[in-house]
Amino acid sequence: MNKYFRFYVDEKEIYSGDLSEVPEGVRKVIIEDLSEWAGSLGKRGLNELVYSHLIWYEKKGTYCVGCAYWYDEGENCSNCGASLIKRFMYERNENLDMILTCIGMITRVEVSN
Repeated sequence: MNKYFRFYVDEKEIYSGDLSEVPEGVRKVIIEDLSEWAGSLGKRGLNELVYSHLIWYEKKGTYCVGCAYWYDEGENCSNCGASLIKRFMYERNENLDMILTCIGMITRVEVSN
């Protein structure tokens, strides 16, 4: 059975959905934790819980645009010689951006089946 989530900042809904934007491995854990704790945590605890499960989304890495390869570090690609850039490791998503923009202000998360 799929869970459905609504995130609120005061009375404004900032997210509604099944968290399908979150990669499978992370999604399972966040769904379990939010289902168990969302109704009983205070604002601070709730925001910490959400943030701790979405920290992966903010991770940046060193990337070669020329050959689409990730590096631990460096200035130039050892494969094609192109300059490496720092970029987010995960594709940006408007819904996740909104949740993270509002971290610290989320007042409640409703969970339904």
